[in-house]
Amino acid sequence: MSAVLPSIDGVIVGRPEIWLPPLREELRLLPASPNHDGTPAWMVQDPVNNRFFRLGWTDFEILLRWTLGTPQKVIDAVNAETTLEIEQSDIMGLMAFLEQHSLLRVVNRQGVDRLAQSAARQKKGFFTWLLHRYLFFRIPLVRPQNWLARTMPYLQWLYTPAAAWAIIGLTGLGLFLAARQWDTFSSTFVDHLSWSGVLGYTIALVCAKALHELGHAFTATRFGVRVAHMGVALLVLFPMLYTDTSESWKLRNPRERLAIASAGIITELALAGLATLAWSLAPEGSIKGALFFLATTSWVLTLAINVSPFMRFDGYFILTDVLDLPNLHERSGALARTAVRRMLLGFNDPWPERLPGRGNAVLIGFAWCTWLYRLVVFLGIALLVYHLAFKVLGIVLMAVELLWFIGLPLWAEIKVWIERRAEIKPNRKRWAWGSAAALLLVLLVPWQSSVHAPGWLHAERQTVVYAPLAGRLAKLPAAGKVSEGQALFVLESPDLRLAADRSNALAQARAKELLGLSGLPDGEDRRANLQLQQEKLLAEVRLYEDEQSRLQITAPFAGLLQDLDPLLAPGVWVQPRQPLAVVIDPSAWVVEAYISESDVSRIQPGNSVRVHLSPRSLRVLDGVVTEVDAGRTVALPHQILDAQTGGPIATLTPGSDRRHIERAPRDAIYRVKVLLKDPPPVNQMMVGQVVISGERRAWLPTALERVAAIFIRESGF
Repeated sequence: MSAVLPSIDGVIVGRPEIWLPPLREELRLLPASPNHDGTPAWMVQDPVNNRFFRLGWTDFEILLRWTLGTPQKVIDAVNAETTLEIEQSDIMGLMAFLEQHSLLRVVNRQGVDRLAQSAARQKKGFFTWLLHRYLFFRIPLVRPQNWLARTMPYLQWLYTPAAAWAIIGLTGLGLFLAARQWDTFSSTFVDHLSWSGVLGYTIALVCAKALHELGHAFTATRFGVRVAHMGVALLVLFPMLYTDTSESWKLRNPRERLAIASAGIITELALAGLATLAWSLAPEGSIKGALFFLATTSWVLTLAINVSPFMRFDGYFILTDVLDLPNLHERSGALARTAVRRMLLGFNDPWPERLPGRGNAVLIGFAWCTWLYRLVVFLGIALLVYHLAFKVLGIVLMAVELLWFIGLPLWAEIKVWIERRAEIKPNRKRWAWGSAAALLLVLLVPWQSSVHAPGWLHAERQTVVYAPLAGRLAKLPAAGKVSEGQALFVLESPDLRLAADRSNALAQARAKELLGLSGLPDGEDRRANLQLQQEKLLAEVRLYEDEQSRLQITAPFAGLLQDLDPLLAPGVWVQPRQPLAVVIDPSAWVVEAYISESDVSRIQPGNSVRVHLSPRSLRVLDGVVTEVDAGRTVALPHQILDAQTGGPIATLTPGSDRRHIERAPRDAIYRVKVLLKDPPPVNQMMVGQVVISGERRAWLPTALERVAAIFIRESGF
C-alpha cells in the first residue's frame, strides 16, 4: 500500500510568517517495519532517482500535514491530533533534510539557484569521474521483468520446504561421498591448475554467477519487487554480473528482504552441493571434470567473497536485513568517527544515534573491522593493478589506489581535527605530543640490533655415503660409531666380475700365442700385435679391478654412521648415486643461516648468535659467526630448507626450460656460517631459528631505504 504525499502550490511571498515549500508530486510514502524501539516507520520513495528514505513517526505526522502551509499550523495540528509534542526545530530539521535530498518542488528563482548550486557542488570533474568509473561501474544489459513474471509460476516448487530439505539432504550425501574420496578430490584440484583448467574454472564461474543472479531476480519477483535491469558490473575492470533489486526496500517485512538478499548465496550453495554429489557418482571423463569445476568454484567464491559484510556484497545486505539497520556502513562509520574523536581528542560531539543495549559499541567495532578489511582490499587492488597493467599505467593506478582511496579519507579526517584543534583539551594535547614523541623514538632510535633468520644445523664434517656404481649389497654395517677407513658397505657387480674374467682369459690366451710364435717365419711380425692386444686386455683387467675396489665403501673419517636406509639388506640391488647413509663427526657443529640482502651489511664474523631449536627442543644454543658469503645463494644445500618440502625458505619451481634450477631460492638470500659452542641435544641435523647480534639500526631509515630500493628497481622501463 502506498500513498501520494500531499503538496501545495507555490510559496506566499511578502508575509512575515514562514511558508513551507511544496513537496515533489511523484514521491511515494510506503509503510516500513517498526524501529527497534517499537515506534512505527515509513519509507519515502524517490522514483526518479530510485532512492528510499526511512522516516520516523514524528516526520511522518509532519509530512501528512505539510499542506497546512506554515510551521505553526503543522505544530498545532500534530500536537492536537496525536500524542506527540513537536517544536519548530523538528519542522526545520525535516525541511533541511528534504531540501538536501532534492525532495522539494522548485517553484521560484531562489529554488532554481539553490538546485544549480547543489548540482555544481555535486558535479564531478573528468578526473574524479574516471577514478570512480575505473573502480566500479555498471553496464545494464537486459530488462527481465516480463520474462521473470512469466517464468516464476513454473519455479514455485523450489520455494517449498520439501525442496529445501531435499537439497540439504542431497548436499549432505554429496559431502559425505566426497570426503570418502578426499585424496582424489584434492588431487583433481591440483591436476586442473593449468591453462585448460583455468578455462574450465572461468566457464564454471560464469554459470554459477548467472544462477546466483537469477536466484536474486526470481526471489524478488516472487515478493512483487520489480527487477529493473540485470547486467555486468566492472570492479577494477574485472567483470561480474549484477541484478538491480533496489526496490526491495518497498517491502515492509524484513524477512522478505532477507530472502532476496540471501537468494544468490543459497542458490550457489545448492548448486555446489548438487554438483559435489554428481561428481561423486559420475564416471571418469569430461562430465566429471565439469562437475568438479562447478562444485569447487561455487563453494570457494560463495564462502570467500559473497558472505563478507565489509563490502557491499550479499553478506552486507543480509546483515542489514537481519539487524534491520539500513545504511549500515554509513551509520557505523559515523559512530566510529565520533567515538575516535571523543576518545582520542576529547571532543564532546553528540552521538549520531543511540541504539538499544550495546548496539552502538557493536556498530563501532564493525566499522573498525570494515576499515581494516577495506585497507587490505585496497592495498590488494593496488598491487593487482600494478602487476596486471603495463609498468607506467600500473604505477599510476597503484598511486591512485593508495592516495585517493586510502590517503584522501585519512587526510579529510585529520583536516577536521586541525580545524577543531581549539576544542582539544590540554591533557589530550599533552598525551598526543607524548605519543608522537614516543613514536619518533621508536622509529628513529637504533634499538633494533638482532637479525632473525632460518638456519640449518648440522655437523661441521658430514658426508653422505652414495653407491658409486650399480651393484648388489653383500655386506652392510649397523648404525653407530665408525673409525676412519672402516669398511661400511661392500657391493658386488657380476657384470664387472664377468668382464674382468673375460679380459683376463683373453690376456692369458694372447700369452700362450706369444709362446707359440718361436720358429715361425712371420713370428716376429705377429709378436708386436699380440703384445699390444695383451697389454690392452691387462689394462682392462686392472680397470675392472679398480672399479671392483670402489664397490667397497669405507668411512672417510671417524664419527657416527646415521640415517641408514631401512630398505637395505644383503642381496638388495642399489643404483648409482643412491644415498645409503650419512657419516658425521659429532665433535663440532655448525649452523648455516640465510639472511635477506638488506641485512648482509649488518653481520660481521665474530658476532654472537643464539639458535632456537623449538619445537623439537626448548634448548637454546650459543654460537659465533665465522663466515658471511659475499654472493647470494643460488641453490639451497638441502631439501630440509625447501618450503616445497615443509622447510622455511620459499623456492622457485624448476621449469621445463631449465631457467630455474632445483631448490633455487625465490628471494635474494645470503649464507651466514655459525660455529656452535656446544653440540645439540641430539646428533641429527635440524632446522632452527637463528638470532644474530648485528649492527643496530633504526626502523624508519631502514624502511625508507627498502622503499627507495624497490622504487629504483621498479623504475626501470
